[in-house]
Amino acid sequence: MGVSDYEAEAYAKWAGKRLPTEREWEKAAKGEDGREYHRGGSFDKEKCNSEEAGFGHTTPVTQYPTGGSPYGCYDMSGNVWELSADRYDAEKEDSRLLRGGSWTNIPVDLRVSYRDWNLADLRFNYIGFRLAKDIP
Repeated sequence: MGVSDYEAEAYAKWAGKRLPTEREWEKAAKGEDGREYHRGGSFDKEKCNSEEAGFGHTTPVTQYPTGGSPYGCYDMSGNVWELSADRYDAEKEDSRLLRGGSWTNIPVDLRVSYRDWNLADLRFNYIGFRLAKDIP
Protein backbone atom coordinates (compact mmCIF):
# COMPACT_ATOMS: atom_id res chain seq x y z
CA MET A 1 0.00 0.00 0.00
CA GLY A 2 1.04 3.60 -0.33
CA VAL A 3 2.63 3.12 -3.76
CA SER A 4 1.74 4.68 -7.09
CA ASP A 5 0.51 2.72 -10.06
CA TYR A 6 3.92 3.05 -11.68
CA GLU A 7 5.67 1.66 -8.60
CA ALA A 8 3.21 -1.25 -8.34
CA GLU A 9 3.77 -2.13 -11.99
CA ALA A 10 7.56 -1.94 -11.56
CA TYR A 11 7.39 -4.26 -8.54
CA ALA A 12 5.14 -6.71 -10.39
CA LYS A 13 7.56 -6.81 -13.32
CA TRP A 14 10.51 -7.35 -10.96
CA ALA A 15 8.60 -10.22 -9.29
CA GLY A 16 7.78 -11.84 -12.66
CA LYS A 17 4.08 -11.16 -12.21
CA ARG A 18 1.56 -8.44 -13.10
CA LEU A 19 -1.43 -6.54 -11.79
CA PRO A 20 -4.72 -8.38 -12.39
CA THR A 21 -7.14 -7.12 -15.01
CA GLU A 22 -10.52 -5.90 -13.83
CA ARG A 23 -12.15 -9.08 -15.13
CA GLU A 24 -9.66 -11.30 -13.27
CA TRP A 25 -10.06 -9.32 -10.05
CA GLU A 26 -13.84 -9.52 -10.20
CA LYS A 27 -13.90 -13.27 -10.80
CA ALA A 28 -11.46 -13.85 -7.93
CA ALA A 29 -13.72 -11.74 -5.68
CA LYS A 30 -17.14 -13.13 -6.51
CA GLY A 31 -16.59 -16.54 -8.01
CA GLU A 32 -19.09 -17.77 -10.57
CA ASP A 33 -22.34 -17.33 -8.68
CA GLY A 34 -22.79 -13.55 -9.06
CA ARG A 35 -22.53 -12.61 -5.41
CA GLU A 36 -22.87 -8.96 -4.44
CA TYR A 37 -20.13 -9.04 -1.80
CA HIS A 38 -17.05 -11.25 -1.84
CA ARG A 39 -18.57 -13.45 0.89
CA GLY A 40 -22.18 -13.56 -0.35
CA GLY A 41 -25.30 -11.51 -0.92
CA SER A 42 -25.09 -9.22 2.08
CA PHE A 43 -22.48 -7.12 3.86
CA ASP A 44 -20.93 -8.56 7.03
CA LYS A 45 -18.63 -6.26 9.00
CA GLU A 46 -17.15 -9.34 10.68
CA LYS A 47 -15.62 -10.45 7.36
CA CYS A 48 -13.84 -7.35 6.07
CA ASN A 49 -12.07 -4.20 7.24
CA SER A 50 -14.40 -1.30 6.44
CA GLU A 51 -15.41 1.97 8.04
CA GLU A 52 -18.07 -0.02 9.93
CA ALA A 53 -15.44 -2.35 11.41
CA GLY A 54 -14.04 0.69 13.21
CA PHE A 55 -10.30 -0.01 13.06
CA GLY A 56 -9.44 3.21 11.24
CA HIS A 57 -6.40 1.66 9.53
CA THR A 58 -5.35 -1.41 7.57
CA THR A 59 -5.35 -4.81 9.22
CA PRO A 60 -3.30 -7.97 8.57
CA VAL A 61 -4.66 -10.36 5.94
CA THR A 62 -5.22 -12.89 8.73
CA GLN A 63 -7.60 -10.50 10.58
CA TYR A 64 -10.61 -12.14 8.89
CA PRO A 65 -9.83 -15.86 8.47
CA THR A 66 -13.43 -16.61 7.39
CA GLY A 67 -13.52 -13.70 4.95
CA GLY A 68 -12.07 -15.35 1.86
CA SER A 69 -13.66 -15.29 -1.58
CA PRO A 70 -14.85 -18.50 -3.31
CA TYR A 71 -11.31 -18.82 -4.69
CA GLY A 72 -9.68 -18.31 -1.29
CA CYS A 73 -8.58 -14.71 -1.87
CA TYR A 74 -8.67 -12.53 1.25
CA ASP A 75 -9.40 -8.81 1.62
CA MET A 76 -11.20 -8.56 -1.72
CA SER A 77 -13.56 -6.11 0.00
CA GLY A 78 -12.17 -3.55 2.39
CA ASN A 79 -8.71 -3.09 3.87
CA VAL A 80 -7.21 -1.28 0.81
CA TRP A 81 -8.43 -0.40 -2.66
CA GLU A 82 -6.59 -2.53 -5.20
CA LEU A 83 -4.99 -1.30 -8.39
CA SER A 84 -6.01 -3.00 -11.60
CA ALA A 85 -4.08 -3.39 -14.84
CA ASP A 86 -6.96 -1.61 -16.58
CA ARG A 87 -7.61 2.09 -16.98
CA TYR A 88 -10.77 3.64 -15.56
CA ASP A 89 -11.15 5.82 -18.62
CA ALA A 90 -9.57 4.51 -21.83
CA GLU A 91 -9.08 8.07 -23.06
CA LYS A 92 -7.13 9.09 -19.95
CA GLU A 93 -3.84 7.23 -19.80
CA ASP A 94 -3.20 8.25 -16.20
CA SER A 95 -6.54 7.00 -14.75
CA ARG A 96 -6.05 3.72 -12.91
CA LEU A 97 -9.04 1.53 -12.07
CA LEU A 98 -9.47 0.59 -8.40
CA ARG A 99 -11.52 -2.28 -7.00
CA GLY A 100 -12.56 -3.60 -3.59
CA GLY A 101 -12.90 -0.54 -1.38
CA SER A 102 -10.86 0.14 1.74
CA TRP A 103 -11.01 0.57 5.49
CA THR A 104 -12.36 4.10 4.82
CA ASN A 105 -15.45 2.93 2.90
CA ILE A 106 -19.08 2.18 3.75
CA PRO A 107 -20.71 -1.12 2.68
CA VAL A 108 -22.16 0.10 -0.64
CA ASP A 109 -18.60 0.90 -1.81
CA LEU A 110 -17.44 -2.62 -0.94
CA ARG A 111 -19.71 -4.43 -3.39
CA VAL A 112 -17.83 -6.56 -5.92
CA SER A 113 -19.30 -4.50 -8.77
CA TYR A 114 -18.21 -1.12 -7.37
CA ARG A 115 -15.46 0.72 -9.26
CA ASP A 116 -13.39 3.79 -8.52
CA TRP A 117 -10.24 5.38 -9.87
CA ASN A 118 -7.06 7.21 -8.98
CA LEU A 119 -4.38 9.07 -10.89
CA ALA A 120 -1.48 6.75 -11.70
CA ASP A 121 1.20 8.85 -9.97
CA LEU A 122 -0.56 9.37 -6.63
CA ARG A 123 0.02 7.38 -3.43
CA PHE A 124 -2.40 6.82 -0.55
CA ASN A 125 -2.34 4.58 2.53
CA TYR A 126 -5.71 3.12 1.54
CA ILE A 127 -4.64 1.99 -1.96
CA GLY A 128 -2.54 -1.11 -2.56
CA PHE A 129 -2.28 -3.98 -5.00
CA ARG A 130 -2.16 -7.74 -5.39
CA LEU A 131 -0.31 -9.66 -8.06
CA ALA A 132 -1.42 -12.12 -10.71
CA LYS A 133 0.63 -14.63 -12.63
CA ASP A 134 -0.12 -16.28 -15.94
CA ILE A 135 -0.26 -20.06 -15.90
CA PRO A 136 2.11 -21.47 -18.51
